Amino acid sequence: MIFFLLGCGIAGYYFYEESVTNAAIRSFEQGENLAEKGDYEAAQKKFIESQQTRSRFPAAETNEDMMETAITVEKNLRKSEQERQKDNYQEALDLVNLAEEKAASYNGPLFTHIHKNIASKRTTVMVSELKYDMKGKESITDLKPVLTRAETLEVDEAQEIAEQIRSQIVDFSINEANQFLKENHFTKALRSVEEGLQMNKNNEKLLNLQNIINNRKEAFEAEQQQRIEQAMVAAAKEDEMNRTNAIELTEVKTNVTEYNELEVTGTVTSNATVPVNSIGASYTVFDSNGKEFDTGEVYINPDTLYPEDSGKFDFMIYDVGENVENLDEFTIKIDHFTWYLD
Repeated sequence: MIFFLLGCGIAGYYFYEESVTNAAIRSFEQGENLAEKGDYEAAQKKFIESQQTRSRFPAAETNEDMMETAITVEKNLRKSEQERQKDNYQEALDLVNLAEEKAASYNGPLFTHIHKNIASKRTTVMVSELKYDMKGKESITDLKPVLTRAETLEVDEAQEIAEQIRSQIVDFSINEANQFLKENHFTKALRSVEEGLQMNKNNEKLLNLQNIINNRKEAFEAEQQQRIEQAMVAAAKEDEMNRTNAIELTEVKTNVTEYNELEVTGTVTSNATVPVNSIGASYTVFDSNGKEFDTGEVYINPDTLYPEDSGKFDFMIYDVGENVENLDEFTIKIDHFTWYLD
């Protein structure tokens, strides 16, 4: 009877322990299923329940610690999303990095989903920052670093942003080059196009504009050379005129005074394009028979004539002699002028 009772007791204890172990395992398995679904708080409760059911359950204890970490990581990721929505991108990235540090020591199926979430959140924050940073940029210089960051992110959305930035850079290059082209600043215009081509080397619009600028530059330089040559010819003609035909006689008059003297007055005009000074007029006086009677030189007043200015001269023929007749028929010829250029 004693052995029978002892056997029943041992069997009962065995079945009790087995039922406890099975209950703990069920809670453990439920916790794993919940963890795989991402419900870490519910999973943690199941792992705690499993330990309470079976006190010595190292796997349940380990998984409980993992769920505590997972819950902390999820909280950091939620805070990161809140900061991202406020455009606080650096704070959002700091929280993602903190979550990554927490999860770094855990691997395996339970944390595979968490690691993916962390990577996804980091990409989301960085892409959002790219979109934010590309707004309001007004120069290629401002867009370059944004493009570099976009190209380093190997996700489709980042590459789409990179393509948008390249298109924006093309527009900036074209607008800037056109402004320089209007002012005939061909070197600066070409530099703007080349800056755009560095990031869009096969862009048809930029390549076409580059050809246009080069063609206009050649045409402008040819016109400039032609103008220079024409200016040199004109300058040579002007210099020749200033040296050979600067002074024009506009009027000369003779008058016999009451003292039987011949008074000569005249006016000249400057055809020069620069001031002339010390102007002298060489003259010859002919008598009524056409014979040379006197020669000399007289100076123009004022001493300096500016372009299109007029000057005057006058002189007297004295001592013509008692035998001279018809003094009023004497004539004056201005042989030539002399002058100096300023």
